[in-house]
Amino acid sequence: MQDYDMASENRSRPFRVVLAVALALAPFGAALIRFIQTGTDFRYFWVALAAFFGALIVMLIGKAGTQQKSVVLRLSAIAFLVSTLLAVLAARLLGASAAFGVWAVAIVFALFFTASQVLYSLSRPRPS
Repeated sequence: MQDYDMASENRSRPFRVVLAVALALAPFGAALIRFIQTGTDFRYFWVALAAFFGALIVMLIGKAGTQQKSVVLRLSAIAFLVSTLLAVLAARLLGASAAFGVWAVAIVFALFFTASQVLYSLSRPRPS
């Protein structure tokens, strides 16, 4: 049974990595669309960057040697919170004033980046 689990995990690893990259690129894609539409509004890029680094830093600092799914999932909750707060901070520093819009964008970006980090963390080989 153990061999079957390892084989299944090895097959799903590339898919998880590709999905993690796609999720991480999506907010930057939204920022690019916003920039193309307005021609001047580059703020979404900075908000996306802040959210990305928030999730990345938490997952890197909290990386457990065991890579157990329960540890990764607990870290993801913290990563989501930090990512959201950094995105809100970046938006506010850039002059965004619509509270609902700021929080909505921050939460969506944080969801994408946190999911990306979790998938990437779960795709790495775990010691037996």
